[in-house]
Amino acid sequence: MSQVTGSGRSSTPAKHAFWTEIYDRLGGIDPEILGADDLEALSDAAFWLGRPRESIAARQVGYRKHREAHDSRRATITAWRLFYSYFDLDETSAASGWLQRAHRHALEVPDLIEGRYVALADADWALYNGNLDDALTSARRAGDAGRQFNEGDLEALGLATQGRILTVRGDVAAGLACLDEAMAVTLGNELTPFAMGWICCLLLYTCQELGELRRASEWTDLAVRWCEAKGQDSWYPGLCRLHRSEVQSLHGEWSAAEQEVLRAAEELAPFGDYLVAEGQYLAGEIRRRRGDYASAEDAFRRAHELGRAPQPGLALLRLAKGEARDAAAALRLALASGSLTPVRRARVLSARVDAELALGNHDAATGSADELQELATANRAPYLRALAEMAQGAVFLSKHDIANALPVLRGACDRFRELSCPYETAEVRLMLGVAARESADDETARLEFETAKATFERLGAAPGVARAVSLLGHGSGKPHGLTSREVEVLQLVAHGKSNREISTELVISEHTVARHVSNIFRKLDVTSRSAAASFAYEHHLA
Repeated sequence: MSQVTGSGRSSTPAKHAFWTEIYDRLGGIDPEILGADDLEALSDAAFWLGRPRESIAARQVGYRKHREAHDSRRATITAWRLFYSYFDLDETSAASGWLQRAHRHALEVPDLIEGRYVALADADWALYNGNLDDALTSARRAGDAGRQFNEGDLEALGLATQGRILTVRGDVAAGLACLDEAMAVTLGNELTPFAMGWICCLLLYTCQELGELRRASEWTDLAVRWCEAKGQDSWYPGLCRLHRSEVQSLHGEWSAAEQEVLRAAEELAPFGDYLVAEGQYLAGEIRRRRGDYASAEDAFRRAHELGRAPQPGLALLRLAKGEARDAAAALRLALASGSLTPVRRARVLSARVDAELALGNHDAATGSADELQELATANRAPYLRALAEMAQGAVFLSKHDIANALPVLRGACDRFRELSCPYETAEVRLMLGVAARESADDETARLEFETAKATFERLGAAPGVARAVSLLGHGSGKPHGLTSREVEVLQLVAHGKSNREISTELVISEHTVARHVSNIFRKLDVTSRSAAASFAYEHHLA
């Protein structure tokens, strides 16, 4: 393998100092006077020390020298590495050019292993362009060649890439089985570090994209330990840390997750803004849940500047601030993009249910909940199923359909608990408490509210604590001191009724309605009907 990637066992460093010594020895020399072997070593050293541009520059000079020497084998694999170097930096035009170069040289060595590696690049390129059948065929060709030539890296990379493609095609079980097998081989130290890091990141990304939290949790710590020991300053440790911070965030380990994600963003900065953007977005989500809205908005805006859509986090922030109309509009636009991963689309759909309910748009909320259910059914991931059940429960509660709300909310609560997602579990408990209260089971309602409040307090989720306290409502069922009549008026406001329509429905004067609305605004500390409506839906009063 060392002949193929330049990063094989024969030259794999035991310590960071190995690559530093090479870089210090060769980095200051004019590349034009270095030999091909030294250029390859310098390029590998720069890669492992977190200098991707320098790695590319040295490898390009090495490629030219391979061509001048008519060494088609090494020219093929060098062009292949340059394809991935640019592809990983999200510079797809340059990547496409180097893939074509690799193909030209592969035709010159049709019976050698170097040419088979190009099939792996073909698979990733076809997957990127949405040609899934071609992608799967190329990945299988690469894996088969790895077995034929007893080339462990190519076999495992082909297997992992097949798994990735199968999950995108919707065959999740088969895809994850391929990725599990590739990961088992990887952690068994049967591969070179270059391939090991690649496979670790591919599996963790796919698991989180699909909502496979259990599998992601099992593999993440192992992957991070390997990356810290073998990944040097390449992008592998940062990527694994980014994945781990996502798992930590879902498990309620917010302080550790935020520290991890900021460290990962710093490490990944040389490898592309889009990676830093993911870290900024995750930091924003943690801060939003804590109630640090100003800092959360800064993080979401930074993620957007770096190329990562800030939804649903920014929309949920708007909703928390009573700006339901803006939140709903942003979420509708996000869903129209059509390029969301299953988990990201599920989260946007879940947020849209809340935003549309806050506006009284029951049909739109029901449509999003139904689409989320279809998505969860197609992917069969417990996390997606829990999100779908929570959304369905919210719709049923908004219609005061307690008989249908209770079973799906209990299912969501159980699933989130099994997945160790305390924040989501507490959110569902609030909804279960509302359902219990509407069923006149005040004792169960109080237990659910108090349990949720304790969880939010432990997490440091100030807005969640405030919601729980409001729902506890000193045992009255009427938060913030609202009277029974004010709750009735608030419910109608939340359903989009005008003062005139409310006066007709409640058989009271418009003047009295206006007075009730004014009192509601004062007690809830809001200044608009949309903000009052958001409060009503957030506290399940409408």
